[in-house]
Parts: sequence; C-alpha cells; structure tokens
Amino acid sequence: MQCASSSIPARIALITGDLNLGGVTTFLCNLGGELVRRKVPAAVFNFRKDNPMTSDFVRADIPVLCLDDRRVVFEDRLKTVLLELGRFKPSVVMATHDATSFEVLRYLPSGVFRVGVGQSDHSGVYEMMRHYAPHMDLLAVVSETMKTRAEAMPEFGRVPVRYLPYGVPIPPDDCLAARRFDRPLRILYLGRLSQAQKRVRSFPAILEWLKSSGIPFHWTVAGEGPEKEFLERTMKGSDTQTISFPGKILYADVPRILSEHDVFLLASDHEGLPLSLLEAMGHGLVPVISDLESGVREVVDAATGILVPVDDVAGYARAIIHLHEHRAELAVKSAAARARVKTKFSTRAMADRWLAAFPKESPAVDGWPSDWDIKPPLPARHPVYFSPAMRALRRLAAKFRK
Repeated sequence: MQCASSSIPARIALITGDLNLGGVTTFLCNLGGELVRRKVPAAVFNFRKDNPMTSDFVRADIPVLCLDDRRVVFEDRLKTVLLELGRFKPSVVMATHDATSFEVLRYLPSGVFRVGVGQSDHSGVYEMMRHYAPHMDLLAVVSETMKTRAEAMPEFGRVPVRYLPYGVPIPPDDCLAARRFDRPLRILYLGRLSQAQKRVRSFPAILEWLKSSGIPFHWTVAGEGPEKEFLERTMKGSDTQTISFPGKILYADVPRILSEHDVFLLASDHEGLPLSLLEAMGHGLVPVISDLESGVREVVDAATGILVPVDDVAGYARAIIHLHEHRAELAVKSAAARARVKTKFSTRAMADRWLAAFPKESPAVDGWPSDWDIKPPLPARHPVYFSPAMRALRRLAAKFRK
C-alpha cells in the first residue's frame, strides 16, 4: 500500500502509443519538461521503439521508456509498461494518442488518478475513447468543441470532461529578431506531409494562384511524409517565387525556422488544436489557416490571422496576397498573434491548468501487482487475434521478424 498526499500530484506518468514527429510527442515533451522544471516527477512510457525527439526529451530531463514493437507483441509490451509503472509509482496516469495507451487505464490499481486525453476532433477518436470511459476519472480535451461533443456522448455522462488546451515555449521579447515587413513574404508549412488531415495536395494549386498574382515570395514546405516526393515534383518556383523542401526539422531547430518566416499556412480538414499553430503564432507568424470548428477559432480571429473556408483552395492564396499588399496589417496581426499565445497558451499556463485538474490530495494507492491477465483491447475488431493461442504464434513470428 502506498499513500500519497500533496498539494499537487506527486508523480505523473505520460503514456503514448507512438512518439512519432507531431503534436502528441511535442505536447508530451513540453508538458513533461515544465513538470520536471517544477520538481514534479514525470516520465513518458512509449509502446514503440522509435523516438525521433530523443535529444529533446534528454535536454528536458524527461525519462522515456521505448519498447520494441517489431520484436515484442502488444500484450508483452503492455505488461512491461505496467511493471515499469509499478516501479515509478505514479499518482496520475495520462493516456494519450490511441487505444494502445488507453489500454493501460484498465489495469491500474485503485487510487491512481486515470486521465484520457483527446487530441483530435475526429469521429474515430471519439469512437475509441468511449470504450474507456468506465476506466477514466477525467477526460481532457484540447478544444471547447471537443469538450461539447464529448459531453454529449452518453458514455461520458459520469466522467468529468475538461478543456485543457496545449501550451508551447514562448521566446522572450529580447530573444526575437526584429521582423522586416518590407521584403518578399516568407511562407511556412511545418508538419506532416500527408494528404490525410493535412491536405498537402492542395499546395500545388495554391502555388499556381500565388504565381499568377506575380507577387514575390519564398515558401518553405518543411517536414516528412508520403506526399513529399509528389510535392517536390509538382511545386516549381521561379527567380522571385521560390520553394524549398528542407525535410525533417529537429524540434530544437523549430524556433530558428519560425524566426525566418512571416506567414504560417495550414489547410487541414480537421484538427484538435494544432500545436504548430501555437508555436508559429508565439513567434509572431500570421496564420492563414482552415476555418476549423475545433481549436482554431479559439486562437485565430480577424485580429490575429486569416481564416479560410476549408475547401476554398484559392482562398488561401488570396489571404497571402492580401497580407503581401497590406504590410501594416501584417505587422499588427503579427504582434496580436504573439500576444494571444503568450497570454493563454504558454507551457507555464498549460502546466498550471493540468495541475489544477488533478486531485489536491492523492488517495492511498493499492499495491501494484506483478502480473496481469491481459485481455483483448476494447476496440479490437477480432479479439481472437489476442487469444493465448494466437499470442504464442505471434511471439514466435516476432522472434524471426527482421
């Protein structure tokens, strides 16, 4: 039996199914780093082997457990996570990203505060989360829209739902280079190069509209993904209208690339709360972004950027052309964008919100077991795949996997 009683949660475990490059991983690094800075023990538990932000977690002094998803079957990785949680002895466990991490909530001993984190306003996310409502003490979501939708679901009738938006590091004013608004606009897309959600195949059409306007610009398309080759092949610039594809950007280099641009472009068809949007606005970039109900409207309005109807491809180009032609407005929006994020969406404000959402005093936690009866994941379409017989076959197959 462990007893914890404190004005803030004593120990916080952050669970994820994947530490791929993206908003979920950046959120874990930002929140974990701020907790560690406040002397609140925090650790990340990842069900997969890869962690492209290893150096960032090390720099923030956040312990990270990564498991070999190629050689170890899911059930055995789940047991390992549970065993390591038993050693860490968290008072709060936060499950993020997908059903893989949410499965952990089913096996926690009584007394651990169990939090599910919803981070994308997508039907598949709500469908996944509803299975785990009986195993949550709190559902945290990153936008007011997601809060409204989750509260309308009968599964969450007995589960508190809290709006806990992201936060990002905000550079001090004296660390920001003075912006020049008298040169060709520098446009930035920074994110996953995929058509699903991010709709990057709209970029060539946006480019053609910009080129036909004759305005000078440089457009940086930064990131990796399945559409990178297509974009490099189809997006061609000229002497005064240039394009670059720098590839993957290390998180430590994000502040530098943000400081080199004026406009942040995002044409997604759904988001929870785009973390890259907050980072860009915190550095003074003016967003030209899809007018999405979830998250975006809570940050971007006429004072801080330009909202474009999701399917109005030409509208993204018109917004950029407008900013080119109205440089005084660009400067005003830049200052307002930074001020908006600095006030509400800093890592400090984020950590304050999260710590306030946890119990002021942690109850006694039942002893952590050393073994568990692992059951098929709740959303599994074919539970027989996780039966003991199939598990043995899958373990054998994993041993010979290259």
